Formats: sequence, C-alpha cells, structure tokens
Amino acid sequence: MDAPPQRGDQNRLVKSPVGKEIDEARRLANTSTLNRLVSKLKADPAADLAQALKQQAVAYPQLRRRLEQAAQEKATAQGSGSDSDSDSGPEHRTGKVRPSNNALELATHVNEAIENAEVLWRLHGTVVLGLSASVVVKIGASLDPDEVENLRYINAHVPDVPAPSFLGCLKAGRKTYHFMSRAAGVTLESVWADLSVEHKTSIKAQLNSIFRTLRKEHDGGRPKFGGFVSAICKDTRRHQRLSEPTIQTETQFNDFLCRKPGRTPTPWITMLRSGMRNDHRLVMTHGDLHPRNIMVRWESGDEDGANLDRGEEKRIRITGLIDWEMSGWYPEYWEFVKALSTINTREKLSDWFEYLPTDAIGTWPVELAIDSLLDRWLA
Repeated sequence: MDAPPQRGDQNRLVKSPVGKEIDEARRLANTSTLNRLVSKLKADPAADLAQALKQQAVAYPQLRRRLEQAAQEKATAQGSGSDSDSDSGPEHRTGKVRPSNNALELATHVNEAIENAEVLWRLHGTVVLGLSASVVVKIGASLDPDEVENLRYINAHVPDVPAPSFLGCLKAGRKTYHFMSRAAGVTLESVWADLSVEHKTSIKAQLNSIFRTLRKEHDGGRPKFGGFVSAICKDTRRHQRLSEPTIQTETQFNDFLCRKPGRTPTPWITMLRSGMRNDHRLVMTHGDLHPRNIMVRWESGDEDGANLDRGEEKRIRITGLIDWEMSGWYPEYWEFVKALSTINTREKLSDWFEYLPTDAIGTWPVELAIDSLLDRWLA
C-alpha cells in the first residue's frame, strides 16, 4: 500500500493556480535578489555587503510585493478567460494574434508606476523619475546606450564604487526606459552653498577614496580608449563629438581633440597640438564629475540617523555617483579637466576646484589651460 501523502505534499496537491503563480513570483524575487549579491561576491569575495544589504532591505519587499500582485492578477485573468482562450474561439478561427498576458501586465505595471512617479530631473526630451525609494527610470528618445554598458561594467568590475545598479531596460516606440537603483539623498549641487568648510573637506576625502577605488587595477582586460564596452571616445562641450574610428593611442586621442568636421586647423591650434603630451596613464574615468552627479545625505553619529534632531553634529555622506554615460578609459588628466569644464567661477560652485579629489585624480593645470584654449576654437 502506498504511503499517505505528508502534510506538505497535501498542501502542494491542493494548491490553487493563484497559489502556484504567487510561489513562482516569490521564487523570482528571491532568485533576483540572490543573483545581485552573488555577482558582487564573484567580483570580490571579500567585498563589504553592508550597503548592498541595506539597499536590498528596501528593494526586496517592494519587488516581492509587486511580483505577487502581478502573479495574482495573471492567475485571475487566466481563470476568467479560460473559455475564450480555447482553440475554437474566434481569435483562433480568424488567425488573429492576441498580445501575451505577460507583455500586457508588464506594460500595465510600468505605466501605473510612471503615472505615480516623482519627477527628479528633466532636460529637453529626457526625464528621470523616482518609481520608489530604491528605483528610478530614465526615459528618453535618444538615451545613450553607453550608460547601460558602462554601468554593467562598473557593477561587475568595481562594485565598491557607489554607482547605480543597472536593473533592466525597455524600448517602446521611440522611447527607451533605463531602470536603475536609486541613490539616497539629494544632489551635492543642491546643498553646496550651505555646506561648511568641514563638510566640503569631508566630501573631498570621500571622493578621494572613491576615485582611488575606481583607478585600482582589476581584471577587466586590457584597457582601450573610450567607453568601457563601446570603445568610443566622447568629447562633450556645447555639442558632443564621437571618435571614429577606434582610438588606440593618446596621439590619436589628441588628434581627435584638435579636429572638428568642416574646420581647418589654424596655426594657433597647430601650436596647441604640439604642446600636448602623449604619455599619460590610461585610467578608469567617470568623465562628468560635477556636483549635480553626486548624491549625498545627512547622517548623525548613529547608524540609523536617529539623533539628527537632538542638536548633534551632522555628517554628510556620499551615497552615489550618477550619470556614467561619459565614463570609460581616458588619460589620467581627463577627470580633472572635465570636472571643471562646466563650472562658472562666478556662481555658487566657484570653489568646487578647491575640493576636487586631487589626491586620487591629480592636478593638471597645463592640460586644463590647453583644453580651455581648444574650447574657444571648437565653439
């Protein structure tokens, strides 16, 4: 005689379609969360997971809840539509193709999330929306694919750098959606004018630590000029220029900087070109180190910030560097030059140069001067 089913077996035997879908949703949530942590440990088995675990403590319940909701709606829709989905239905007879439930559900949930989202940033046709405390989406018709590839590269090879985690992307019509983790806090630019010298000095120290980590040797293979994956060099001023073909040496990079389609180099440019070095180290570079791309938040001595309202000294902490589309392998001076190229010395960021992480990225006044003169010709 067969043994009677155990209690757990009975539960599985009588589990409804809704229950099965919810179990599958929970499995997906667990697998997704585990894979993110495993990828960090594969890149660095000794990595500190404290920050990643904090992020997941917020993101995981939301992901699980949304997947469960989608699973329940899917099971309910399948149950109510079972008769109409049979082969004898009119769609089958006429040869019409019905959109899959998964695609419709995904579109529905994305649209609902976007409708209720917080607008974090907007410029021309591009917008960044906060979908939750831990997820943002960048939407635009001409998003740079390098941002996705560069983030993937950074996440995989230097996970200790506080860059957003790339979560996925969608394309619908002419618009592209890039989903990323959200750094806590506000932009450094928004609070810079109110910071004390001590706070700005703390920011400088934190940036030095971050950029030392970014510039450490890693197992990403032999570096190439330009984007980490695309190997396309970018020079963004009033307009953006892209390198063609792939640049192999700093001599070629300098030629690229001194060339503009439709313009003949003047003797002035030829003179500047003759003074440009071709022996800088090639290093990992963010490429747009501006306070608007640095996220910060206030903290107290307590880990959870519980004593912020008790008059204790507050500390400012960098929570993330964002906007990595300009990043890649560039000469070691490039970070310094690009960090100052859009700073107005008569406005609130006039002292930004004093707090650049020069211990990590160096100080390059000659290269900055040459680039400033080039900028006049390229205008």
